[in-house]
Amino acid sequence: MKTLLLWTGVITLAVSLSHGFITDQSIVHSLLLHPLIILLSFVFIAIGLGEWDFNKTTKQ
Repeated sequence: MKTLLLWTGVITLAVSLSHGFITDQSIVHSLLLHPLIILLSFVFIAIGLGEWDFNKTTKQ
């Protein structure tokens, strides 16, 4: 599952950063959707790399 999330994040990040050079984009697309998709991609990459593990519990 982590591998799937990692590759989904990497591919989504690459597509989100590169397709703006090919087609014209509206202001809403550029300023609202791209930052959200890039943020979601980074979250997927972090989960895929094991930086965020929701099963770990820390006791203090």
